[in-house]
Amino acid sequence: MAQDKPQDAGPQTPIPPAAPPTQAPSAPRPGPNQPLTLPTEEEIKQLKARLEQQQRATLGDAWRTIKADDFLSVHEYPCSRQGFLTGIGGGAAVGFLRFVMGSPVPRAANWAVGVGVAGAVAQFEFCQYRRRRERDKIKRVVEVYDRKQAETRQKEEERRRVERIREEEEARLKAQRRWYKFW
Repeated sequence: MAQDKPQDAGPQTPIPPAAPPTQAPSAPRPGPNQPLTLPTEEEIKQLKARLEQQQRATLGDAWRTIKADDFLSVHEYPCSRQGFLTGIGGGAAVGFLRFVMGSPVPRAANWAVGVGVAGAVAQFEFCQYRRRRERDKIKRVVEVYDRKQAETRQKEEERRRVERIREEEEARLKAQRRWYKFW
């Protein structure tokens, strides 16, 4: 019987998850001079359940995010055209070669579709990889350019500061000279 009861490890204060931005907090936060109230067991259970719901993503959730417009605009995604053309060309070539080599039409068609899909995916991913690499290069170029601009600005400011100091020194020396001259 003693094993059925959970052991109390002392008062524990679980950290409640942050409320989503669309939901207002259920109770006002205590001020600096007000005592902190701990959540009840029921509130803790509700918070845990809400946290578990937020963390679990199911295949159904992913499926619900797909819209018909996604399929109608797939040709607009970067690298999709190149991937489709490579897949179609590769699939047609392999299917034709399998047919010419004596394979039955269904088997040649299976090869054509398989190679077409694999080629399209491979070309799409390779194109995306090149885009990421190019984006990283551009980011580095921008960083170097910004650094060079900062160095140039710093040098220009230093030059202006030195020029200002020199002009102030000349003005000070000129003010110290006598306004009259002896031959």
